[in-house]
Parts: sequence; structure tokens; C-alpha cells
Amino acid sequence: MKNIFLFLFSFLIFCNSCSFVQKINDGTTAYERKQFALAIKMLPAEYDEENSLINKGKIAFMLAESYKRTNQIEQTIDWYKTACDNSYGIDALKGYADALKKAERYEEAKTAYKELGIELGSPYEYRKDISSCDIAARWKKEASNNSYKTTSVDFNSSQGDYAPVLLKNGGIVFTSDRGAANDQEKYGWTGNRYSDLYMKDQTSTEINNFSEIINTIEHNEGTAAFNSDYTEIIFTQCAGAENEDHYCKLMSSFYENDTWSKPKVLKFIKANINYGHPTFHSSDNIIFFSSNDPDGWGGYDIYASERGEESWSEPRLLGRSINTEQDEKFPMMDGDTLYFASEGHTGMCGLDIFKTYLQNGKKWVPVQNMLPPINSGSDDFGFVVDYINKKDPKVLQHGYLTSNRPSGLGDDDIYKFTKV
Repeated sequence: MKNIFLFLFSFLIFCNSCSFVQKINDGTTAYERKQFALAIKMLPAEYDEENSLINKGKIAFMLAESYKRTNQIEQTIDWYKTACDNSYGIDALKGYADALKKAERYEEAKTAYKELGIELGSPYEYRKDISSCDIAARWKKEASNNSYKTTSVDFNSSQGDYAPVLLKNGGIVFTSDRGAANDQEKYGWTGNRYSDLYMKDQTSTEINNFSEIINTIEHNEGTAAFNSDYTEIIFTQCAGAENEDHYCKLMSSFYENDTWSKPKVLKFIKANINYGHPTFHSSDNIIFFSSNDPDGWGGYDIYASERGEESWSEPRLLGRSINTEQDEKFPMMDGDTLYFASEGHTGMCGLDIFKTYLQNGKKWVPVQNMLPPINSGSDDFGFVVDYINKKDPKVLQHGYLTSNRPSGLGDDDIYKFTKV
């Protein structure tokens, strides 16, 4: 997700905290304030004016990091390489190797990881990364044998569109920063409008604001989940006081008398921690979500909470078979099967979609990578199975996922998948 809705919010998908907007006069300050779109505009001129090799390397690294966070992979690679050429050091070389892997340039990435090990004086330090490049290259070569097929949907925009969920009438609710006509404020991280929830009817091409009660002008909203009869929504909102970092919280609202109630924050939410990507269990009495709570295994982890008589229970951290020291996000329950996105399990690079299920209702079985074309070197997440619109008996499964792969129209894009 972009980096946050959490890589966005994505992160979109992807942020430790969403920063506030203030007047900024130089690229370094823009970068430090997480105004990455603005930093990209300012830093190149500062790089050209700089004479010090050390300072040029620092500016190049900030540019690479800014392009990384706005999902512009080729520019990311170029500026990490420039930072390396200006002797920035290990961090630039690591970023360069990771970016090459993300671009599916696996042989070049292997070379960079080997150089990185030599620089550290430990040639085998990155043997896992090198091995994962070989595995990803093999999966990519074998992709044509996979029974899944993916196609971009026709309602993607040039901005970020992600995390679709299905409505009972076959419509789709998704998150986007395409911006409404009256929404003039821009989000400094991406340079786009703030994220909102949008709705598409299956019978038309019209895209509508999901709810003026839930969407706001000055905050990011997105990644929604509905209970089984669509009378309850839990979604993410990133907000905060003026001149303070904004953190993402889980909000709930109920559909009553043909309208949604005023959203309220779930009671277990802690201050200065990000929460996002909720999904309901089919029982409606359990929700799964992601959070970067420092008490977790590392990065974002997946948690579960059970509905009590008055509120949701204190979240329970899922085990190490699912969560890793890196990010796990965008859980989606399909019966007893859990789909989720992870950077920590062996994958193509970035976020990959994995699945697992409860064995005997107690233990999660080892996770399984969904492989290309479901996964790519880019971030792949937001997997949802569509039972409502499945009509072709030859199709075993179909639904939607999100990816920021280069073939897309915008930032994050929504793809339809079918398994034949």
C-alpha cells in the first residue's frame, strides 16, 4: 500500500506514523517530516548544488528513500546506486539490493547482496536473501503453470486504489486517494489527496463516496470490513491533533435507519500505535487486524480480538507461524482460511500474499506462498474471495487483490483474479 494505510496509511500500506503538514523550505526538512512527495521535488536541486561527496551521498540516500516510500522503483534503484557511488555506505547498498529484488532483477540483486556481505566482512550474511532470489526467479519462470490468472479492473485510477471488499449486492467498497471534488487538502507523504472509502456498483461504471459520515476531508480513511449482514463496519482512520503525528485507529459504525452512525474508536486502541486492515471472522464475533504494537514480534503483526458483551477483548497476538520480525498486514478470513500479506516469509519481494488455515480449529498450518501471478516483486496484498459474483462453473475461485506492480495504471491498483 502504499506505504500505509499503513504501505499506505500503505502504507498504505506501509507508515510508522503519518506526519502532519507544515511549511517546509528545504528537501532535508521535507524528508524528516515524512513529506516525501515534496522532498522528491526539492532534493535534486540540493544534490546538484552540493560539492561535498559525503553530503551528496546523504542527499542521494534521502531521495532513494523518498522514492521508495512513494513506490517509484526505477528512481529508487538509481538514487540508491548514486548514494553508493558517493560512498554513503552499507545502508545504501542494502537498499540498492532490496530495490533490485523488488524490480525482479534477481541476478543483479544477488550480486549486490554478495557485495554487501563482503563489505560487512561476512560473505554469508545475506545467504538467505540470495537464496530467496533464486526461489523467486524460479517461481517467476514457472508462473505460466499456475492456474490463477490476473487482470486489472476497469475502475482503477492514476492514484492509489486498494483493499477491495465485497457488498451483498455484488458491489465493491475500496480505498483510494483519487480525491473528491471538495477535497482540496493533499497528504504530504504521497502528494495525493487523503484516502477515502469509495463504492462501485457492479452494474455500472459510476464510483461514489461511500459515506460522508465515515469519510472526512482532513484525514485518511480506508481498509474497511463488514459483518455478515452488512450492518456494521470497522475501518481505519489516521488522525491526530494539529501539529502532531497522526496515528491510525480502528473505528466502528453501525447502519441504522438508512444511515451510518457516527464512528467510534474501538476501546482497546492504544495511543501512538498504528492499527489497520480489519477483517471479520464469519461468526462476526472475532476480528483480525494488523498493528505495529512494540509488544509484537516486530514491524506490523496480525492480532485477533473477540467480541464481548460490551466491547472487543484485549487483542491476542497470533503466533510465530504467521507473524515474523518483519511486516504482516491485510489479513482476510475466508471460512477457516486466513489470507494475509507478509514481508517476512519467503517470497518474491516486498509484501507477498500467503494463506494458512486452522487445523482442528486450534493450530495454524505452515503458511503457503500464493506464487505468481498472484504475487510479484512488488507489494501484493488485500486478497479477497468473491462468492457473490461467481457464475462460471469452470472457475473454481475468483476475487480481487491489490498490487503496485509496474504494469498497473497508478500507484496501487486492484486486480481481479480467477482460478480455472
